[in-house]
Amino acid sequence: MPKICKVTINNEPFLANCGELLLDWALMNGVDLPHDCRSGICGACRVRKVDGQVFGGHSPGDDMIHACQARIVSDLEIAIEAAPEPVALSAEVAQTVQLAPDVVGVDIELPKPLDYLPGQYCKLQFQGFPARSYSPTYPLEGPPHDRILHFHIRKVTDGQVSSALGREIQPGHRVKLTGPYGRAFFRKDHPGRIVLVASGTGFAPMWSVAVAAIMEQPQREMVFIVQARSIRSLYMHAALCRLALFPNVTLLPMVSEPQQISHAIQSGRPTDHLPKLTPDDVVYTAGAPAMTDAVARIAKAAGARCYTDPFVQEARTVEQTGLMSRLTGWLSEPKSGSVPLQPAAPMPRGMATVGAGSR
Repeated sequence: MPKICKVTINNEPFLANCGELLLDWALMNGVDLPHDCRSGICGACRVRKVDGQVFGGHSPGDDMIHACQARIVSDLEIAIEAAPEPVALSAEVAQTVQLAPDVVGVDIELPKPLDYLPGQYCKLQFQGFPARSYSPTYPLEGPPHDRILHFHIRKVTDGQVSSALGREIQPGHRVKLTGPYGRAFFRKDHPGRIVLVASGTGFAPMWSVAVAAIMEQPQREMVFIVQARSIRSLYMHAALCRLALFPNVTLLPMVSEPQQISHAIQSGRPTDHLPKLTPDDVVYTAGAPAMTDAVARIAKAAGARCYTDPFVQEARTVEQTGLMSRLTGWLSEPKSGSVPLQPAAPMPRGMATVGAGSR
């Protein structure tokens, strides 16, 4: 007969068989433990070990454990970070804007503010179309509005949703929004450096995290690596100009396609430009799964915490949101009319421009 262990989650006791995988045990017993990759890379299932022992799933001296890799070997007490409960809201399209040749900005007007954390995502179902997942983010320019969410959606060839934007889907179109979801949200009170890595449409949740981090600790060091396919896809230049006003922020824009327009635009892969990571760093990354996996592995090897919700395309109908647009002048001085980052609204509700991909 297997040994029975007591597992306490957020002060609520349960019983488990010694040797069980923590994540499997939680799901089998109705404990809602977020998870994604199940390989100990993405960090979605990381929980804090308050007391007790586990086998695997953590590094010596680190109180955070990967539930998908940790086996219960003693009485155990863990804590799960609180996050807003998902809700369902009936909303409508406020406007659509062409941000780049392959990106449409979609503003969604809500009946009430949505409580979510920077870096989380929502599911949108435009009336008559399948649901897709996109990440709300802070406006590229200007202050936020607590009842407007902005989404940047990449047009996909034959995409059922993206090809309809601006045509069948226009202002006034009804939308069902559910969320928020995801565990790659901004964690407060981190004293060390923050490293953000975004490819393609992953810029949106990373921009949200960047704004939240600056508003919490303006003097904290930050490195932001942004990759797009081409110069024309780097539409987020207005946001990068706002970040450039902070001396502690290092920006590394890069493109996949060869270009000779600016020496300031790097080439290669985001992992080629990662700074040397330490256990004092926290890494957030979003974008193509191959990229986020590579970043997460490098962070794990360095002992740095890493949070990611990789974007996974579904066959044919996937719609990745993206933040891509005109690059012209992104390195120039901010325009006289540009608006600096400002805490005009609480960050969990104020970050309202989406650009996450379908997961």
